[in-house]
Amino acid sequence: MKKLTLNHSYTPAPLKSINQRLSELTTENDPDESIFLKLAIERDEFIQNYIKTLSDDERNHFVTAELQVNGALVAYAEGLFKESLKQLSGLIRGRKAVKKYR
Repeated sequence: MKKLTLNHSYTPAPLKSINQRLSELTTENDPDESIFLKLAIERDEFIQNYIKTLSDDERNHFVTAELQVNGALVAYAEGLFKESLKQLSGLIRGRKAVKKYR
């Protein structure tokens, strides 16, 4: 999977660190979804707190830039979900086939 670009010109240094870990995770062939969830939650909590510290103008710029990044993360998460469903479906079909031929 291609590496996600999660930083923009308004990204603060602590968020860049979280984004770096998330971005590295997304380049793995079989990423650990629990780590992805942990990092996504950590990222969300940081952003929620960070937004409170910004002026109205800074907040508007930051949030506008973050909407695009969030869209990329949502698309990546949906891809992971679809892949998990595909693997689960294959496992269920395999179990049925084994039971059928026993």
